[in-house]
Amino acid sequence: MKKLNLLGLALALGLGLAACDSKGPAISNSDHKQFADLFKGDWNMPGLYEKNGAAHIMPEPIKETGMEIDVTEYGAKANNPNFDNYSAFKKAMDNANSGDTVYIPNGDYYFKNYKRASEEYDTHISLVDGVTLRGESQAGVRLISCFSESKNETDSTTVIAAVNVNNVAIKNLTVTSNTSDDVLPDNTNSNLQSLIYTAPKYGITAASGGVIADQEDQASNILIEGVTVEKFQRMGVRIAKAKEVVVKNSTFQKATCLGGGGMGYGVNIQGYGYGFDCTDTFIDTCFNVVEDCHFVGPWLRHGALIQYSAHNNVIRNNRFDDVLLDSIDMHGEDEYSNEIYNNQINNTRKGAGIGLGNTGATHDASGRNNFIHDNTITNGARGIDVILGTPNTILYKNTIENVDNGIRCSNANGTRIVDNTLTNIEGTAISVTYSYVYGNPNLGLPSNYKILSNLIKSCGRGIYMDSKGENFVLKDNKFEAMDSKLQIVDESASFVIPNATDLTSPVEGQNVLPRENFFITQESKAKPAQYQKNLKLKSSATEPLYNRMIYALFDKKEAPTSYDKVYLSITAKAQEGTPTINIFSNTTYTDWTTDTLCWNDSKLHQDTLALIKNTEEDPVKEFTTFTFPFAEYEFHTYYIDVTEAYKAIGADLFTLVLTNENVDGTYMEVYSKEQTANNFEQAFRLIFTN
Repeated sequence: MKKLNLLGLALALGLGLAACDSKGPAISNSDHKQFADLFKGDWNMPGLYEKNGAAHIMPEPIKETGMEIDVTEYGAKANNPNFDNYSAFKKAMDNANSGDTVYIPNGDYYFKNYKRASEEYDTHISLVDGVTLRGESQAGVRLISCFSESKNETDSTTVIAAVNVNNVAIKNLTVTSNTSDDVLPDNTNSNLQSLIYTAPKYGITAASGGVIADQEDQASNILIEGVTVEKFQRMGVRIAKAKEVVVKNSTFQKATCLGGGGMGYGVNIQGYGYGFDCTDTFIDTCFNVVEDCHFVGPWLRHGALIQYSAHNNVIRNNRFDDVLLDSIDMHGEDEYSNEIYNNQINNTRKGAGIGLGNTGATHDASGRNNFIHDNTITNGARGIDVILGTPNTILYKNTIENVDNGIRCSNANGTRIVDNTLTNIEGTAISVTYSYVYGNPNLGLPSNYKILSNLIKSCGRGIYMDSKGENFVLKDNKFEAMDSKLQIVDESASFVIPNATDLTSPVEGQNVLPRENFFITQESKAKPAQYQKNLKLKSSATEPLYNRMIYALFDKKEAPTSYDKVYLSITAKAQEGTPTINIFSNTTYTDWTTDTLCWNDSKLHQDTLALIKNTEEDPVKEFTTFTFPFAEYEFHTYYIDVTEAYKAIGADLFTLVLTNENVDGTYMEVYSKEQTANNFEQAFRLIFTN
């Protein structure tokens, strides 16, 4: 992924951060010594270390040395759903000085009004420098958000905002919203987006906003301790462009949405945004810590997440239970030199306990030198994934047991897998596989791996390699209670590098996007399948709930009348194997929209499976068939010649339906036009050439 480094821009704006001397890291921990070659150079020592490798000294949390200001003395009223506590809390906060504590006695406090914090967030409670917000008890104080549903739908709403402030604390309270448990997503395995807008976007926001003209303006030294955050849409705690934020001894649960697009995260640590690297600027995101917290599923999509070039952050000593996808997620936006250790991760239902690299949206590789060690991962789908070009990841002394697959690496050159224990893995304990690299298939060979001194017990397969490149070291691994033939399965001698395929050769011409494109699913049969950036496709007899198929509506009047060739371009991935997408056309069912399309009301499909249904009233024709040219679970863009099929359509409006008629049970995704409307290189579209 191409990134824009903001250092030059930051310096021009007066945002530059004084650089430390660039020296080799001072490695003192014996566990670090064997990885010393990775830790040389600027910002290469993972965890709480400075640019030059010296230990970073975290600041002392704010001390409560001043007055205790009781919100009830400024008019706050507990346990009255009709009373808005916004003004009372604001008055209490406005009258607090550095060192003071705004104190909240036990009770339920409702909030309706809000103020704008910086230029981004609308909040019920806005903190000021040097002040602690403390409740009488974590369970006894409940701050209940009552933003209007329209406000929560369209704006960045948050219950508490620590924006552009320093030296503040939030302690001993629960942040929630006026949302009933009864309306949480019905299916706890769903990753569809719900429309529960009684919940705010965020619970607590610790962030820098607007133009930062001085280092002191960056949000920093913020303590969030002993809080419960629940019933939010996107993130329980959002840490953005901030440093030295510590979240500890807190609980995250009951997100109201588990869909894509940044929904359902417990704690999120992020830099500026997609495409920008803010290292060494006043909005550098580093030295943030999440520790001793409990992330409680099933209503969390991710537990703790790091993204957008955030670096040298720490996630340690936490417990994760029943999270939907990667419980700890390095989100595939170049996050680097983070340290993840001593976490207990139980039953990650679909993803990995810890994931580095992400296939969704604009994501791809995580950055270098993320240090994953001494974690325990039990039950669920997978242990640790390292994918999509993520380099130089260190997996050290982790314990993984009773999962479907243990450690899975693909396009992860430089990975170190050392001293891990993997037990009772149904599939493969450690898997290293080839990954097709666009334009240069040779680059997909696994290179510079070190797989050393791991203990593998009672697993279906031990260490599997389908291919190997340069500097691949495999030694001193131990196996117990395993068939000797399955301890090391090395198929690299017979591996043939795939040829470049014409299907991935870019085509240029006039682009025509579909008027509408969406997917139907049995997870949401009787109502529209809520907005998703990725269109989902699966046909499975054994998992009927997850049958999905894609619809796209085109209008020939938007296309040129003169052309030589017509191509259908899709950016797609398959979770496994090389499945087939069958594409059919229809000219009678053209009155549907993205807002109305759902399983029960749409046509052209069977009742129970995501397969095409051809009737006299709504006839369908085969438009084209696409088979993934190589096994890969990352997105690639394909160009399919559909000239003759397009010419044969005898109406202006026509619907394309994408199915998997082989009923492979393989999960596939296609980028929607909404996902990529400003990037025609990936948009689902027709291309007309001359």
